[in-house]
Amino acid sequence: MNTTGTVLTVAFTVTCAVGIAIVTLVALSTHRRRSVDIDRIRHAERDWFVAVVVLLVAVLAATIAFTPYGRSARRDAQIVDVQGFQFAWVVPSATIKAGRQVEFRLTSRDVNHNFAVYTAGGKLLFQVQVMPGKTQRYVYTFTRPGTYHVLCLEYCGVGHTDMQTDLRVVT
Repeated sequence: MNTTGTVLTVAFTVTCAVGIAIVTLVALSTHRRRSVDIDRIRHAERDWFVAVVVLLVAVLAATIAFTPYGRSARRDAQIVDVQGFQFAWVVPSATIKAGRQVEFRLTSRDVNHNFAVYTAGGKLLFQVQVMPGKTQRYVYTFTRPGTYHVLCLEYCGVGHTDMQTDLRVVT
């Protein structure tokens, strides 16, 4: 067995052991007969509820600015109309300029597709669900020139693996 397999096996075993221990402790705690203080339980539940709501609101406030959807492009944005169909992306040959906003207008002629853009090193930059009969808009700014690879991440039929193209970004 290789190192990864060994690590996964040990992690799974430890996780199972911890899970069994927790289930055992819960089972043992329910068999004891004790007097139950209902008021204390109500207050504890209320306190936990307030703590969870405060935590969720804090996470929402901290992350809402990073949501990519709902942004509109500036007036000087480059417009790139992209059509997806089985099994290709039709992207205009116009080059994209780095440092300027690009508004992708994505449509599908037939079935659902997923427009995913990767760097040359294989890092996923963004992905957009593309549905027939709708135009999805996505605004992105490429910071570096280069060739970016586009794949379809929604299985769309037998030729799905052939559904790829490149975007050329220049200075």
